[in-house]
This record gives sequence, structure tokens and C-alpha cells, in this order.
Amino acid sequence: MPPTARDFPNILFVNEFPPDDLATCSVARQMLVGYPTERLSWWYCRGTDHRGLTDLKPRTMHRFWMPSKLMPGRKLTVLRSAILEWFWSPLAAQHLARTIASIKPDLVWVLMYSWPIMVARNARLPKGPRLHVTLLDFPDTVGWKKIWGVPRSRRFRDAVFQLVRRADSWDGITNAMLEEITSQTGKKDGVLVRPGFEPEDLRALETRSESAPDGIIRLAYVGTIISERPFLELVAALEKLRPLLSRQLILEFYGERGYRNSPWFNSQWMIEHAMLSSDQELVQSLQRCSWGILVMDPEGSDLCYSQFSFPGKTGPYLSAGVPLLAIGHPRSSLAELMQNHRVGVFTTASQRRTLEPFLSESLQLPHPRLAFRENILRCAHTELSAVEIRRRLWSAWGAQTAHRVAI
Repeated sequence: MPPTARDFPNILFVNEFPPDDLATCSVARQMLVGYPTERLSWWYCRGTDHRGLTDLKPRTMHRFWMPSKLMPGRKLTVLRSAILEWFWSPLAAQHLARTIASIKPDLVWVLMYSWPIMVARNARLPKGPRLHVTLLDFPDTVGWKKIWGVPRSRRFRDAVFQLVRRADSWDGITNAMLEEITSQTGKKDGVLVRPGFEPEDLRALETRSESAPDGIIRLAYVGTIISERPFLELVAALEKLRPLLSRQLILEFYGERGYRNSPWFNSQWMIEHAMLSSDQELVQSLQRCSWGILVMDPEGSDLCYSQFSFPGKTGPYLSAGVPLLAIGHPRSSLAELMQNHRVGVFTTASQRRTLEPFLSESLQLPHPRLAFRENILRCAHTELSAVEIRRRLWSAWGAQTAHRVAI
């Protein structure tokens, strides 16, 4: 007997951005694929100028606005952060508590990223709804410390552990993260959640016959550049190698982050695509690419990020059958993935002179999609099945029929 909407808990998802925003977590959206939207409500506090995604439409929307002038930037960072922490967050927490009391969800799901961490920590949740929390990045990475300062970043990290202790269920994105949370909280029942293969992508990958390369090496880069200095070293190495390659080289950016305006952007061999309306459109567009670039702090300047985070770009790349051109620290989650599943090539090099031989050898591979196809399929059937990941998560939410949901 197929499940009905009543078999699923009513969820209030608490996070920073609205569902149509490009900045909304792609992993969270993927975990809601197939979930009945009439059982989903959404609480958020700010948005970006990059709107237009259409793949997720909750039943109700609830906003407690964060004034853009209060977002910490280059000026008055300490003052802005203090206002948000000590004045805005308590007011937002009251709004969240009123929202929960009004809509009476069965489950409050909190994405523990940025200021919603403090909002959820301060909120007096009424008795009744279960609490589930998700962590994709610890809030004391080097980037957050620069924005908030060390003491505030530590308070955010402490708030994460407090929320995990309060939660009925929780998940993290890497095994190292689950182990760290367990060591800090004593809770051992975390669920591993990361980007995965959708069934249609897997079927397309299994049945698709890879045509001969079109004479162009297409490198894809999805989303935000996190490790900027190593990435620019990579760009410099590619710039030097480009005239020496037997085929034309093109670097294509997906996500419309405005990189075309950067001083290093060379329109002779770089393209920045407009925003796509869904993750599925992104996967379809990536199917023409030869490699997907991943750069994850090879210098080890932020091991908290490298060990405990998982690059969200992995899911779209592999779902499109694109092997990884990966650069990272040997202790990173990326290195662990590449060791367990050879779904591309990996190096720990971070300088142009050491990247050049690695890139020269990799880019001479005539048909990389075909060379790594079987390894990508094997990884998809084992570690990165989106259906299996969703079933584990939905079961943790209390969807007792999750094991028989056809998704």
C-alpha cells in the first residue's frame, strides 16, 4: 500500500534562506525530494539577489527579517555581530517560538548554519514537536572566525552542541563530523547525510553511451570558490598549460557568483553561466563536461573545514557522470572519498609549479568520463544513493513508512 501525505510528519524547516534562493542548501533541498509539500513549512531570515529556483514550494512561509545593514562585513563587524547576537537573535527566537505554536508542526528541522543557530538555541520550543538538527559545517572554521571573531565562533560551536543534546535526532555530513559530535555530546545516533545520486541520474548514467570527445576539454566549477588562493594557483597553472594542450580548454562556472568581474577571469577560455532553475537542470548541463573541479584547502590552513565538511559540488558532478579533478589536504573528507572510490584524480599540490605536471597528465586523458564511469557507478550504488540517504533521514524524522516510499 503506497503511503499518503498523512504518513509523513508536518515539518517546519528553520534556516537562513527562502527555498527559491540559490544560496539555499542544495543538500537540504535534495533531502526533500518526493516529500509531500503540503506537509512542509519554511522559516527563514534573509535572502540574496540570486532568486528563481522552482524545485521546492512549501505550504507556508514564515520570515523574521534580518536587515542587510546588520550583516557583518568589512566595516563595524564586531558591532554588527554583537547587535545580531544580543538583540536580533532573541527577537527572532521569539518569532520562531510563536510560529511553532501557531502552525503546530510534528517536527522542527533546524539547519545549523549561521545565525539560525543562535535563533534555535534561544527559542523556547513548546512541548510536542520533535527536534531534528543538521550540521554541514562547524561554525568555527577560519572563515567564520574572520567574520565573528574567535570568542563568538566558539559560542556558536557551543550552541551547536547544545542543540544536538536537545534534539530527538540529528545528522552530519562526514564520518569525522559524526565522531566529533559524539565525542562532545555523548550522542551516538547521528545519521550520515550528504549529496547523492537521484534514481533518474543513476538510470541515465547506466544507460547513456558516452560519445567520443568533441575536441574540447570542458572543466566545470559549481558554486562558490572556498579555497581562493589554491584555486587561483590552479587557474594560473591552467593558463600556462592551455597553449600546450592538443585540445581546446574551457573553464565553465555554474552558479552566477559574478566571477566574470574578477581580475583573473579570462573570457577567452572561461564562461560563467546564468543561474539554472533546479538542481536537475544543473546535472543535465554538466553532462557535457569532461571534469568537475574541487579545491578543498590543500594547504591545511583550515583543517576544521577540510575534515568535517563535505564538498557539495560532489553530488552534481558525479550525478552527471563527471569525474573529479580534485585538490585537497590528505586529511580532508575529499581525500577519504577519493581513496575509497576512485572517481577521478586527486592531488595535495597547492602551488602552480607542482600543479602543472598533475594537470598536464590528467588533461591528456582522452576520455575521462568513460575512464571513471564504472567507479562512479559503484560509488553511486553504495555510498552515495540519494534514495537510501533520504530513507535514513526520514526514518529519523519519524516517517514510519519511509522504508516503502517509492522515491
